[in-house]
Amino acid sequence: MKKIINKRLENISAFIKNSEKVIDIGCDHALLGIYLVLNRQNIKVISSDINPGPLKKAQENLIRYHVEDKIELRLGNGLEAMDEDIETVIISGMGGISMINILKNIKRYPKIGKIILSPNNDFPFVRLEMSKLGYKIDKEIMILENNKFYPIMVFIKGHQEINYYFGKLDLNDELVKKYYKNIYNKNKKILQNIDNLALKKENELIMNNIFD
Repeated sequence: MKKIINKRLENISAFIKNSEKVIDIGCDHALLGIYLVLNRQNIKVISSDINPGPLKKAQENLIRYHVEDKIELRLGNGLEAMDEDIETVIISGMGGISMINILKNIKRYPKIGKIILSPNNDFPFVRLEMSKLGYKIDKEIMILENNKFYPIMVFIKGHQEINYYFGKLDLNDELVKKYYKNIYNKNKKILQNIDNLALKKENELIMNNIFD
């Protein structure tokens, strides 16, 4: 089958199993949902977006891939577009603060056992705030696409004590090391001109955990 999704969405899809009941919030053109129904068995997918424009394109894509009867498109604001039986929430491609704002009322939906997030920024903030909402990191990977780094975080219900700056990333992974070394070097350039205590502490943390 022709590849229809990018590397980021393909890695997200790897955490979805057969028979899951999923909502993709901020689905854009619904390509992730289409990929899932074409590659998973007995799966339920709702693809939702707050804007009608992307959903119009999504509808065209559903027709193109002959899955009009397998995905439900919904115009709605975040969790408001869900059904009660949804078990898994996916949000990717937006800022971390926006994601947490969408999920701030997640406790109203006790059936949601898994949340997959791939924020564009504010990674430590997302990890910390998700813990406050009663979710812990089950798995986490880093990917590089179009010269940008993106984490994929899989949260399940529970509590854990972790360093929220690193989460559950494999600090021995070369791509993860590259990501943090890039941050270190950017901070170092800034610190040549500005004395910033937060950046100094961040670089010290990176130095102690990433550099051999």
